[in-house]
Amino acid sequence: TMSDIFDSRDLLDELKTLDKEDDKERIKAIEELIEEVEEDNFEMGVTFIREGYWVDYCEQLAYDCGYLDRQDDSNPLHFYIDWQGWADAVEMDYGQIDFDGDTYYWRA
Repeated sequence: TMSDIFDSRDLLDELKTLDKEDDKERIKAIEELIEEVEEDNFEMGVTFIREGYWVDYCEQLAYDCGYLDRQDDSNPLHFYIDWQGWADAVEMDYGQIDFDGDTYYWRA
């Protein structure tokens, strides 16, 4: 199974190692994902975030973007923020796609 976050370029690397006979299903799944997301995007690098990890990802994004100062993991505001609400707002900029038995968020 895939991790919570993966990059499209890692799948392209994996594709090169797969066997046309033994790994038919996996190849088909990756090729369908490439088709839906578009090959140009895929080659430039698309980040896929597993639905179950989405809120955590958006929380991290808030810190990475400097919206909130982490202060050694002790920012008291952290516990008062509606992270689900923030994640729902961020979702507007992302598409959703099914892959490998899970739903993932992605943006080109």
